[in-house]
Amino acid sequence: MEQILMTTGVGLLAGMLGTGLGGASIILWRKPDDKSVSLLLGLTGGMMLSIVVVDLIPASIEYGSFVAAVIGVFFGLVALDLTAYYFKLEKIEDWYVQTGILLGIGISLHNFPEGLAIGAGYLVTTDLGFGLAVLMALHNFPEGLSMATALKAGGWSAGKILLATILPGVPMGLGALAGSLLGYISPLVLAITLGFAGGAMLYITTFELIPSAYNFRHRVQATTGVILGLVAGVLITILV
Repeated sequence: MEQILMTTGVGLLAGMLGTGLGGASIILWRKPDDKSVSLLLGLTGGMMLSIVVVDLIPASIEYGSFVAAVIGVFFGLVALDLTAYYFKLEKIEDWYVQTGILLGIGISLHNFPEGLAIGAGYLVTTDLGFGLAVLMALHNFPEGLSMATALKAGGWSAGKILLATILPGVPMGLGALAGSLLGYISPLVLAITLGFAGGAMLYITTFELIPSAYNFRHRVQATTGVILGLVAGVLITILV
């Protein structure tokens, strides 16, 4: 029982610290001007797109199959499209807030299977489980940054941004608990879950973040941000 509680705590801390630090890094940023928003939206959109394409979807194929990945991505896209439609029905008119919430949902979705990996790693060796937790925390930093960027531009206070970016880390702790209790992971379920998370994040980046980076007519800043974000995302995936 003590081992299970420790694994759950490490997974929870890794998830909350990863996205929370990303959120905290943007809090000191004052009310952004249009050029800054274009650059940062492009940057975070590029980072998220590269992580989806280079990390999440390949991992889904590796754990399962190409078909499992496609199924997961398809349902992830559909789920986020329906969620975005629901927000419009609820008249959440601030695009930035809506995008920040959608990002939080997408981050939460793939934090659970990452937590499963931490739980399974601890069953092998403590060093492996802890190493995975550190990597997951680092990996979640740009995702918390993406979410915080949108919420900051939407006028949210520092406290609300910090809380909102910490919460998506909770599913990683739940995943670590599930991984410890199960003792094994179904490759097919894990593959579809990763694909689902990839599809959800793909929807946000291609339909929300990147197009909106160009809404302010500062195309140079937006394009620069996307390119830098793509490169940074690839580097993060390779190094982390």
